[in-house]
Amino acid sequence: MKPKILFITPYIPYPLDSGGNQAFFNMVDYLRHSVSVSILLHPRTAGQKADVEQLKALWPDVGFFLYEPRKEEEPMPFVKHPLYYKWLLKMQASIKRKLRRQLRKMPRLAGRDAEVDLMRQKTVIPTSIFERLDSGYLNFVARTARLGFDIVQVEFYDLISLGYVLPDDVETIFVHHELRYVRNENEMALFREVTAEDRMLFHIAKGYERDALSRYKHVIALTEIDRKLLKEFLGRKERIYTSPAVVNVSQGDAGDFVPCTAGRLTFVGSESHTPNLDAVVWMCQEVIPRLRLRGEKFTFQVIGKWRSSYVRELCRLCPEMELMGYVDDLRAFLKGSIAVVPIRIGSGMRMKILDAIAARCPFVTTAKGVEGIDLENGRECLMADDPDAFADAIIRLAGDAGLQEQFVQAAAARLGELYNPEQMQERRLGIYRDILQRSDM
Repeated sequence: MKPKILFITPYIPYPLDSGGNQAFFNMVDYLRHSVSVSILLHPRTAGQKADVEQLKALWPDVGFFLYEPRKEEEPMPFVKHPLYYKWLLKMQASIKRKLRRQLRKMPRLAGRDAEVDLMRQKTVIPTSIFERLDSGYLNFVARTARLGFDIVQVEFYDLISLGYVLPDDVETIFVHHELRYVRNENEMALFREVTAEDRMLFHIAKGYERDALSRYKHVIALTEIDRKLLKEFLGRKERIYTSPAVVNVSQGDAGDFVPCTAGRLTFVGSESHTPNLDAVVWMCQEVIPRLRLRGEKFTFQVIGKWRSSYVRELCRLCPEMELMGYVDDLRAFLKGSIAVVPIRIGSGMRMKILDAIAARCPFVTTAKGVEGIDLENGRECLMADDPDAFADAIIRLAGDAGLQEQFVQAAAARLGELYNPEQMQERRLGIYRDILQRSDM
């Protein structure tokens, strides 16, 4: 009999318009043929409900549990540590009040200072402490998790607190796509000044992340780097696994290599993810002016949802930037461009790099952007962490079609070695088998 696994994710994993959606979709698309898969989702809009219907058509063999809020107020959900839960609620309310006061006092800045101001406004440190979930949703999760599943797996930091309501007699897994305390450290490094309150909030959030993770029997990281960090962070050696995101290499067979000859730079990612916003701001404020000074002609095409007034102002200051929105065929769109991945914040795997490789698109990245993916500067890509070096790398790559093709071929070969989908599937299945075998002992 196939193992029964319930996946709980905060995002509707379709369409494939984000790295997280791609990672989740591709993994489940493989697993559903080997295990009995059910997914718990909370579609909030008519558009999301339509996306779920498309997903059901693609996955007729997958069970769906859809939460629909009730109008009446629901009682406090069942939690295993009610006093700690109430303390978290009070802490959340206090942090939100402090954050609102801080933002009201914050001046609007221009030029380079705007980047610092933006990072303070967009930092996730306060919301890393605890984000209250709807009590009806928590009850729905608690009831559904008790329907005879062998494994209940929770995805993404947004739902890390579900560990407090999952049953003890089920194997529970949290998939940590991005270590939040690492991201918080990265964000604080970009603050102009780190205050005593910043440090306090950081350590409270770090402690909460550690305690919330400890509520799960198992933790999966996407990279070996993150697994080692979690091993030290949680103080335990066992039951922490590495299972990378799955890239559908067959779809990534984009045909012949097309060199970038028109100065077309591309970036993939939505504004709602702060590391993406920081990357685009850094490109516009630091890298692109250096390209201009060198007389380079180019366009900077940003793919994904970018709609805020701040971004519209950024477009005015950086006329080279073009907002492309969602594209139906991402890998076809990337062909003939140089992908830029100027990521400075976060952990886990950047699907945008794996997509570029699968699309046979050369790329320039930071060390943080390629962290956790075993690629080498000068062998499969170019890496640079300061704006002058990043601009130089773009110019070097754009002016050498032979180097572009060399990197594309080397990166594709490396991707095939490291992230073969069938091997990734077997690795994840092996983790599930190991967990269930242990539970039977």
